[in-house]
Amino acid sequence: MTKRKLTAKQEMFCREYLIDLNATQAAIRAGYSERTAGAAASRLLKDVNILARVKELKDKRADELELDAYWVLKRLKDVSDRSMQMEPVMQYDPALGEMVETGEFQFDSHGANRSTELIGRHIGMFDPKLQVQMAMLEAQIEKTKIETERMKGEVKDTSMLDALVEGRKQYEQMMKERENNE
Repeated sequence: MTKRKLTAKQEMFCREYLIDLNATQAAIRAGYSERTAGAAASRLLKDVNILARVKELKDKRADELELDAYWVLKRLKDVSDRSMQMEPVMQYDPALGEMVETGEFQFDSHGANRSTELIGRHIGMFDPKLQVQMAMLEAQIEKTKIETERMKGEVKDTSMLDALVEGRKQYEQMMKERENNE
């Protein structure tokens, strides 16, 4: 597929979209009619050339700012670590005329939980598809081991079928749990 050149209006949409990631407002700012901006934005974001240009602009911006996944994860880890630090609760003591520690401590549980959740998402801890893929990969590794042993004449190959059946059971159980949680 060849990449076609964008019109000036489409290019403007791509640049405006990066400002706030609000497609409708980007379409309006790029010169599309306010009345049809939502539909135009939806159509534009389905165009592979538009999506490629937006990605190109995002990547350029990230490079210029020296941002990457490592930088983001490092910041999230710093936030999590800082949020977990206990800070003393202070209270004004009229007799002393100053703030004194109460003996109680507090920490930012919301900040710690949110940053830890984002890190977990990045490494795929909460993605059921990834868990299924990992189970399939483990089954493939097991199959390779069995095939190697079989080629050496040490074992008959029935474990791949067993691993696939077990992976399917785990997948069906995850889907049931997901449906129950929704």
